[in-house]
Amino acid sequence: MADLASRITKPGDAPAADQPADAPQGNGNGNEVPVDDGANTGLVDSTYDVEVKLSDLQDTDNPLSSKISSFEELGLRKELNEGLLAMNFKKPSKIQERALPLMLANPPRNMIAQSQSGTGKTAAFVLTVLSRVDFTKPTQPQALLLAPSRELARQIQTVIQQIGQFIKDLVTEAAIPGNVSRETGVRASVVTGTPGTVTDLIRQRKFDVSQLKVLVIDEADNMLDKQGLGDQCVRVKMYVSPRKVFSSITNTRKGCCPRTFRFFCSQPLFQRKL
Repeated sequence: MADLASRITKPGDAPAADQPADAPQGNGNGNEVPVDDGANTGLVDSTYDVEVKLSDLQDTDNPLSSKISSFEELGLRKELNEGLLAMNFKKPSKIQERALPLMLANPPRNMIAQSQSGTGKTAAFVLTVLSRVDFTKPTQPQALLLAPSRELARQIQTVIQQIGQFIKDLVTEAAIPGNVSRETGVRASVVTGTPGTVTDLIRQRKFDVSQLKVLVIDEADNMLDKQGLGDQCVRVKMYVSPRKVFSSITNTRKGCCPRTFRFFCSQPLFQRKL
């Protein structure tokens, strides 16, 4: 995997068929205790502490540079707060209280986030995406969230729709096999998808990435470990790399090589582990 980038010379060199991949749910190495205090129902409360490494470029005077104790402290738009309450998200999890202030700070910075499954990292990057999108352009792709399987891509789309349910002009689409019209192409501001299908749509000019603001690679440990999916992720990154895109890479396995991730997420200023 260290020479993953060297195997790709240009985006159109190889076919972009989706590789079958399951999205195994990691258990982590710590003790997991279900949260039962009425906040973040369904999340896992881990015994791990959150380790935050900040770059020297971090603005320590930024009021968002410290952890939060409530979602209200983030200054989210009203519709997002209403969506969180509707989903019974009352208090940030460990990864959310540390990561969200940094992910929402301006100017946007690249991030590598590492935590166990079930700790709330999906909600964290979904909130970030929905805070960056311009909803006056509902059919212009502005955020792309890659997942290793079509099932996970659908699940992430569902979370986006649930948290953003009160945003009037939110349009989402799943760029997975058989789901995108070949006549109209991708027509949504927030797009989830699998790397092969996304690459194919971009190459056929059915997916306009000229105004992408956010690129999220979810379950990166699963995707980058598989040669086919890893190569497809490289192609997607090469299509969008000339543009200013804030990348958020999430992975669940402790000890995954961060050097590999840094090819996709140049000069990541923040890294947190749970």
